[in-house]
Amino acid sequence: MEQRQSQTDIMLYPPCPVMDEKLVNVLTDLCFKQEEMTASDLLFIFGSNVKHAEIAGLITQMIDKKMVDQVIITGGIANFGNSFHQNIPESEAIHAYLPEKYRNHRSILLETCSRNMVENIIEAQKLHNFSHVKTIIFISHAYASKRAALSLAGFFPDKKIYCLPFSLPSDRVEYPINREHWFKTKYGQSLILGEYLRLLTYGNRGDFPLAELQPQLDLVESLLLNK
Repeated sequence: MEQRQSQTDIMLYPPCPVMDEKLVNVLTDLCFKQEEMTASDLLFIFGSNVKHAEIAGLITQMIDKKMVDQVIITGGIANFGNSFHQNIPESEAIHAYLPEKYRNHRSILLETCSRNMVENIIEAQKLHNFSHVKTIIFISHAYASKRAALSLAGFFPDKKIYCLPFSLPSDRVEYPINREHWFKTKYGQSLILGEYLRLLTYGNRGDFPLAELQPQLDLVESLLLNK
């Protein structure tokens, strides 16, 4: 796949209208991929600037259960608006929370240059030969899990791809950003509306195919126009 430069000009938290049940349901199905923890050839971790200990815990769980053969942790230093600035790559921050016995494990690779989801994949391919990989399970923010799955599928259309999403906190601790609770706060609603815009924009520029999402995208657009 051709390398594409990422853009970060979409607001992370755009203003949004009042959301009714129909809009909530279609946005949930559009943005969130269902969890599927299953044994795979490769565990792929998308970079994250938060929840490093939780991500490391998921990695440890997968290794301890012998559910993966290879692990790639991606993520450089985030440099986009609304990101929590760090002085070390996201992948290294995640890796630091792994149990000591895994920190020098030869099956765990760190990618430290990427700045966005597409670059996570592009740079990872420079570290590992994916030609023999048949199944991939990935870890990502729950709200971006559908986009993560589509991005991987765009690069690896012949591989089976599974998802291990994790929730992000919102402005109310009882309502984290996951498929069950995102719509219960304005913060969550705004974040998911922004994710809809990313799916639409990045798909249209060719990061991943939109065909399977088009009916949902059209329905969201129609519902928003009627607000």
